[in-house]
Amino acid sequence: MLNTFHKLLKLAFIFAAVITGWTSAILLSSTTFNIEIKELITKMYFNQKNFIFNVKDLSLLLVKDANERFSDKKQGIIPLINSKLD
Repeated sequence: MLNTFHKLLKLAFIFAAVITGWTSAILLSSTTFNIEIKELITKMYFNQKNFIFNVKDLSLLLVKDANERFSDKKQGIIPLINSKLD
């Protein structure tokens, strides 16, 4: 399991390094897509804040869902136990 996680982390790092290097090379050279790339990078950095808030909101919803499902299961078990006692 740890080996798989290590491989995935290594793959993510290599992917990030390739994308970063490629983007840097394109921005240093004069291409027709420089303005579009810079605009997209700006959007990505502005969206990081929204991404963090969305992850927080998602986490809260997942916890609420888990609490609701566990409370439903618990309510389903209690009547079964009570009926066995009768």
